[in-house]
Amino acid sequence: MFQQDSIGKATDGSDEAPAAEEHITLSQAAKLAPGRPSPNCVWRWCREGVRAASGKRVRLKHVRFGSRIYTTRQWLAAFGLALAEADAAHFERNEQPQDRDDGQSPLRRARRSRRKATDEARLRHIQAERELEEAGL
Repeated sequence: MFQQDSIGKATDGSDEAPAAEEHITLSQAAKLAPGRPSPNCVWRWCREGVRAASGKRVRLKHVRFGSRIYTTRQWLAAFGLALAEADAAHFERNEQPQDRDDGQSPLRRARRSRRKATDEARLRHIQAERELEEAGL
């Protein structure tokens, strides 16, 4: 199972450094990532991370050798899984039933209230037109 370390980088739980031939450049990582993000985007994933739906930041693990920055395929996969797990945890938490009698969100209740008021106004208008027709106006 992938975890996040104290600064939000996705890790697979092992502290073992990958072999030098496993490292890939951020340009190569960009070509491997779904959606083909730019290398600059992959760099932002390393530096700033991505904010999950829960508000938690998930960062792509990387290393710097001299002036070059590298990641691995495993770290890229761990990053995607960590982000998906953070989102899933948020959505599962939000699916918990609320302590409301009708089980509706406040927005839905407000829309229903407005719809009901509109329907009542429409019925009053129709009734007024009937009364005017009966009166011959």
